[in-house]
Amino acid sequence: MENAREALKTLGFTLEKYRLNKTKVPKAELEGRYKVPFQKLKERLKGEAEAYLRAYALSGVRVSREDGGWFLDAANRGFVESKVGERAGRALFTDFSLQGFQAVAEGWRQQIQELYAEYLSRHGCLYVAEGCFDLDNPQTPLIYNDIVDKFYDDAADRWINREKPPGAAILIFISEKGGKRA
Repeated sequence: MENAREALKTLGFTLEKYRLNKTKVPKAELEGRYKVPFQKLKERLKGEAEAYLRAYALSGVRVSREDGGWFLDAANRGFVESKVGERAGRALFTDFSLQGFQAVAEGWRQQIQELYAEYLSRHGCLYVAEGCFDLDNPQTPLIYNDIVDKFYDDAADRWINREKPPGAAILIFISEKGGKRA
């Protein structure tokens, strides 16, 4: 999240420079002798906005190489359907509003978090260690997530770091689609 804060700070400075140029410099000059530097400023503002959106919305998100395509496809589809780019662009380039842009980014982050919760749920499994097969004192399998590499703690109602039990283990994934993790 620190990267997002830094990106937002940089974006704020660039937005202010852009706003001053748009409001103080005559349009004819922006299209004439200042055309090239002004175009570079617009591109820089756009790039910084994209960097912030990525850093903020995807902060803490981890996806696997094997099935990360599903998550990225769904995220990109949501970005287009929600018109995040258009709304963010309007907030910056038309309204000169960093707060408006942040509101768009917050909405986008919420969508990503909902999508990520669905993605993570596909990677929850039972962690069945050797101790679970002890006939005299069987242990209860643990709930584990292979993406975040954490165990679920019922008492804390959250995922926690914990040492894996010694010995071999079997991961049992529950799937909705014919035995394959969706």
